[in-house]
Order: sequence, then C-alpha cells, then structure tokens
Amino acid sequence: MKTSLFLFIMCFCASLIAQSNQNGQVIYEKIFDYDFGDYKGNPAWEAYLADLPKQGRSKFVLSFNENHAFYEKDIANETAVPEKLQNALGKASYGKAPKPETHQVFYDFENGKQIEQVEFMTRSFQVNSELPTQAWKLTNKRKKVLDYVCIGAELTLGEEVYTAWFSSEIPISAGPSIYYGLPGLVLAVEKNEAVFILATKIDLSVLPINLESKLKDGKQMSRKNFDETVAEKTEEYNAAAKNKARGLIKKGE
Repeated sequence: MKTSLFLFIMCFCASLIAQSNQNGQVIYEKIFDYDFGDYKGNPAWEAYLADLPKQGRSKFVLSFNENHAFYEKDIANETAVPEKLQNALGKASYGKAPKPETHQVFYDFENGKQIEQVEFMTRSFQVNSELPTQAWKLTNKRKKVLDYVCIGAELTLGEEVYTAWFSSEIPISAGPSIYYGLPGLVLAVEKNEAVFILATKIDLSVLPINLESKLKDGKQMSRKNFDETVAEKTEEYNAAAKNKARGLIKKGE
C-alpha cells in the first residue's frame, strides 16, 4: 500500500513538472548588424562611421503555453540610440523604399497558423499565413544554455547555416522568430557558428492566457495579398523618387 502511494505521488509530481514546463516566458537578446549601406571607398563617410558601433542589440519576449506562443520586441527595455548613430542610419536609408517591420507574431501550433503584426508605410497590418515548415537536421551536438542542456539542429537558408539549440526539458516547439518546430524550446540560435540570438532569462511560473489578444490592431490580410501590396507600393515609391530626382536635375540646369 505504501509503495503504491509513493509511486502515485511520484507520477503526479512528474506530471505537474511537465505541465509547468509547457507555460512560461523567455527573454532573448538578438545581435544584429547596422545597415550603413555601401560606404567603402568613400573616405569622408568611412571617417564618420569609424567610431560608431557596427552591431546593435535588441531584446525580445516569447510567451508560450502548450499550443500557442507570442513573440514581440521588448520596446520598454530598448536602449536609446545615440544621436550620431541615428544620423548615420538616417543618411544610409535616405531615398530607399520603406520596408515592412514585424513587431509581433502569434503562433498557433495546434492549427499550423500564424498572425504577424507588421508596420509598413506608417500603417499597421495583421498578416495571416500558414506556419512555414523548416527543414531542420538534428545533430549530436550538445550545449548548455542557462540551466538547460540543449541539442543542436541545423537549417540551411541560402548560403547561411543556422544552428538552433533546443531543450527537450521544455517540451514545446516554439522559439524566437522563425526558429521553431523542434521537439523542445529553442534557447539560442547561431549563424555560421556565431551566436546571434540567446535566451537571457526563463520564467516558467508565468501563465500566458489568450495570447492572440496581445496583437495590436491592424488591417487583416493574407500573406499573399500583403506581399503584393508591398511590391506595388515599393514600385510606386521608387517611381516617385526617380521623378523627383529628374525634377531636381532639370531645376538645376
């Protein structure tokens, strides 16, 4: 009788631990390259950029439960960009067509769907699409991230090789951005063997509820229609920029 009771308690506790590890929140830090354009060969521009950082860091938050996840930029904890760096980035982007910027993503793993909250040309959109399937290849590599033993899985995108480090101790298939679909939570991502996304904090006591409601308002569109809209508006922007440049040349003649 005592043995049966002991086994029951052990199984019950193990079940609770597994369930608790299917809910929580992760803070990631992402390293990215600043886009200064093609400045090589321009002595004045090179001198201006010489003492500026070439990389930046941003924080992101992933909230998850058993079937859903929500990924967003941690705006509240963003570090202010120095004025000189802002000016350099503004100069480098001058005349370029605006690009869509994804601020939030809701993942529905149960139904294979996702909704992205995207800003484009000062407008907000909710872009609906199927969850892309990533062609991961499991490896025999191991690495410890925070207190979790992780397994490496590789993904080739174009000429780049990405390695996602996931932990089966947190048995959900979520991860930062497009790095998901593995038998455990992704805690770090490398590009060509250099880490550029890393979990800095994991809190499994958080119980996220109704994650889809966290999305900001925006015009609902399918991925196909949104991509067509971006292509159309980008073409219009480039045509307007060319006409403006022609006008300035004629004015100066």
